[in-house]
Amino acid sequence: MYALNNRDFAALANEASRLAAEGVHSRLAKVLIYQPAENHFLVYAGVGWHEGVVGHATIGGGLDSPAGYALHTGRPVIANHLRGEQRFRTPRVLADHGVDTAINVIIQGNGEPFGVLEADTSARNRVFDEDDAAFLQSLANVLASAHERAQTEQALERAVHDKDVLLREKETLLDELNHRVKNNLQVVSNLLSIETARLDDSVAQQRFRAVRNRVTTLGRLHQHLYQSGQAHDVEFGKYLQELCDNLNQFYKNEHSDVCIEADIESAHAHLDRAIPLALIVNELIANSAKHAFPQGQSGTVRVKLRRERDYLTITVADNGRGMPPKATAQGNGHELIALLGERIDAELRTYTNDGTTVTVRVPEQALRAVDEGDG
Repeated sequence: MYALNNRDFAALANEASRLAAEGVHSRLAKVLIYQPAENHFLVYAGVGWHEGVVGHATIGGGLDSPAGYALHTGRPVIANHLRGEQRFRTPRVLADHGVDTAINVIIQGNGEPFGVLEADTSARNRVFDEDDAAFLQSLANVLASAHERAQTEQALERAVHDKDVLLREKETLLDELNHRVKNNLQVVSNLLSIETARLDDSVAQQRFRAVRNRVTTLGRLHQHLYQSGQAHDVEFGKYLQELCDNLNQFYKNEHSDVCIEADIESAHAHLDRAIPLALIVNELIANSAKHAFPQGQSGTVRVKLRRERDYLTITVADNGRGMPPKATAQGNGHELIALLGERIDAELRTYTNDGTTVTVRVPEQALRAVDEGDG
């Protein structure tokens, strides 16, 4: 029924009625829409009819009316003498308008016929023939095409609507999931803080603090997602700035005087790619804060993010004592950094000159795409 309620179809039906009356030189013409539940036709559109007929009057849908006969036989009906017809009776609405000559053709698309186009007059004014039937059928075919198009548009609109609903539901669920993950990570972080305070071994305390920092990094990332309303797209530049600000507070305390400075450009990343990249930056800052400035020595760790030629480059540089000459890729979180770097196709390089500088270079495409095998 959507197609029949469509304003474009209604306008076309009225125009078809006008053209039908004009084309076969009749006083009256109408588009009848079949309503199977009531087994009658509604006068849907028309010209020349008394007020209150169009949109309200009905005609029987059985074989005892000209329109019903055409609909059920599938053939045009030409009745030039309705009063003498043996096939059907003259509907009351036709009699009220002095009609005794009628011509009916069905309106049919790919499925069942859904209506009839009819022209009516009196025998003294006009006698209909096969050419008139052919002309009306061409108009009816245009109406049928419009109906099919409206049905197709309805199906597309429903599909788009259903897709939008599903996407909104998915985004809501993912948003809720991110919120729960954030809360759970906060619980884990708090538990690690409690356990760290209970430890007497300073080495064990350092390790617990490192794990807690990693958990906190993940928690902040999910907090960032939850606040932004995004389910998986992270404004990584903004997040990295927040991470550096928080780590600056963490490392600038009574036991340390390390300042974290950030120079960050805007960049986006998929959540699955942002997580390893954020952990890499966290590990690099932690390494500098811990190893470049021993015994409470003051210093600065500078974090810079730049987008250059389809690559995202993050630089973590300190002005500390530099990497020991015999340093290897083992320990100090290097194994974790290397493993995380492989997940995002990152290229890592380390330089020692008035401190240690590490660059992380990642293709932007790798930050957007998530391979099916990743997880």
